[in-house]
Amino acid sequence: MSFDALKELVAAGHNFKGANPQQLEAISSLSQEEVTLLNSIKQRLDSAEDVVPHSVDSPLSGNFVW
Repeated sequence: MSFDALKELVAAGHNFKGANPQQLEAISSLSQEEVTLLNSIKQRLDSAEDVVPHSVDSPLSGNFVW
């Protein structure tokens, strides 16, 4: 089974709503090491009590940023 970067990122809670096809293609081309790093950063930020989204009204607050 081959590595699916987009699937792994979505499973970790990253939100790609609103991403265009070119962005999704770039995200899909990430290596397993890059995805692991991004997921690790997300997990640390999600667990930090003093980290809050810039705008709670933003559909991408606290999610993957490109």
